[in-house]
Amino acid sequence: NHRAGELRLVRTVDEVQFLSRGLQAFGRRESVQRTDLDSDARLVVDLARGDQIVGVEVPDRSGELLKHMLDSRVWEPDLHRQIGLAAGAMLFLRADLAVAGAGSDAFAEPLAPAGDETVAPAVEAVAWTPSLMPADARTVDLLQAVLDAHADRLALAIILSAWDRASPPAAAPAAWLAQQMPLLEQFLGAHAQRLPHAVFGVSAQGGDFAAGLADGLREEDPWDRAFAVRPDGARGTPSEPVLWLLDNAG
Repeated sequence: NHRAGELRLVRTVDEVQFLSRGLQAFGRRESVQRTDLDSDARLVVDLARGDQIVGVEVPDRSGELLKHMLDSRVWEPDLHRQIGLAAGAMLFLRADLAVAGAGSDAFAEPLAPAGDETVAPAVEAVAWTPSLMPADARTVDLLQAVLDAHADRLALAIILSAWDRASPPAAAPAAWLAQQMPLLEQFLGAHAQRLPHAVFGVSAQGGDFAAGLADGLREEDPWDRAFAVRPDGARGTPSEPVLWLLDNAG
C-alpha cells in the first residue's frame, strides 16, 4: 500500500485470515473482534526497506492469557523465546485507559478530619493481587522481566493506542507518557542504554466507531483514517514505529 511509504511486504508466513478479517471490519467501520481466550496465533511477515529485509513476528495472544502471565509472573514459553531473540519490540498501552494511579483505588481508605466525630464507614480489606498495581508500575514490572530475559540492547517502540481517545488530550506522545505514567518514563530514562525507545500515538480506526465517526471521516478510506503521531507530535502514517525500529534495532 502506498501509505506505507518505502516499506514493502515481501512475504507472509502462516495463516493471515484474521488480519484480512480485521481490515474488512475496519472498512465497514466496525471494531475488530477480540482474540479468543485460548488463541495461540501469530503473524509473521518479512518487510523490505531498500536493500534491508527484516522479519516481524506478532504474537496474537488473548488479553486474558497475557494478564494471567503477568499476574503469575511466569513467562509463556514462546513469548520468552521471542524476547530472547528479538532485536526490537513494540509495547502497546491504551492511551484512554493507562493513566497514573489507575488500579490503586482499592487501597483508598476514608478518613475523618481531625476533631470530626463522624465515624468513618468500615472498609472491607481487599487482598492484594498484581492486577491492583497502577498501569505504570505494572508496565515497569514487565520491562524488568524483559531485561532479565534479554541480555543485549533491545530497541523499544512504545505505542499509545487509541490515541484519538487519549485522556487528557495531549499534543505529543512523549509528553503524555511523562505526565500520565511518570514511573514508566523514569524507568525508561534510567535504562536508555539497554532500552533505547521512542513513544508513538497510534489510532488504527481514526475515530470512535461506537460514538460515530465525524462527518469528515465517514466516507474516508480506512487506510487514510488510520494515523500515527511521532514522539514530537508530528502526524504520520501507522508505519512510523516500524520505520523507527528498522533504524534503531540492533
